[in-house]
Amino acid sequence: MTDPRIQQLYDPEVIRNKVNAVGRQLETEVGDEDPLLISVVGGSVVFLADLVRSIQKPIRYEFIQVQYSADSHDDHVMEIHYPISMDVSGQTLVLVKDVVTTGVIETYLRQQFLQRDARRVLVAALIDLPEERRTELKVDYRLFTPKKGGRFIGYGLKTGGRYGNLTYVGRLTEPGSGIGEGAQPLK
Repeated sequence: MTDPRIQQLYDPEVIRNKVNAVGRQLETEVGDEDPLLISVVGGSVVFLADLVRSIQKPIRYEFIQVQYSADSHDDHVMEIHYPISMDVSGQTLVLVKDVVTTGVIETYLRQQFLQRDARRVLVAALIDLPEERRTELKVDYRLFTPKKGGRFIGYGLKTGGRYGNLTYVGRLTEPGSGIGEGAQPLK
């Protein structure tokens, strides 16, 4: 796809290598535990699919849906949908997120799961933007930490319902914005 507004940030091979490294790290750190990966549905579905395939032992995963208010993408949650009744007591959970910005949603979910007696709650992010934090959230596993600017697209990340099918992670910019103009892809 050749769109002059798209700046490719991470190519498919770089993404695959990072996902595999995070999968190995997660598998090593949880040892004999049977963690439950919970995808915060949205752009994290492709990341979750590749992550679970990179782990060389049986792994469980589920999905939750977070609906945001119409005027916010980060910190005004309307409701959280748990499609199944999840008993998380005594379990290690890994929240799998597409982009972590303010940390408000992830902190809230972590608190909710810990109140349901989860043993621990870890966070895995495709893209982590720690400079945007409004909380003291620690992201345990991250693939990339680019500078903010434009909309991240590809590898499941969509804008206006489009671009999620790109095999790479890119940034959608508007001409004349100065964001991404003349930049080289990151590897």
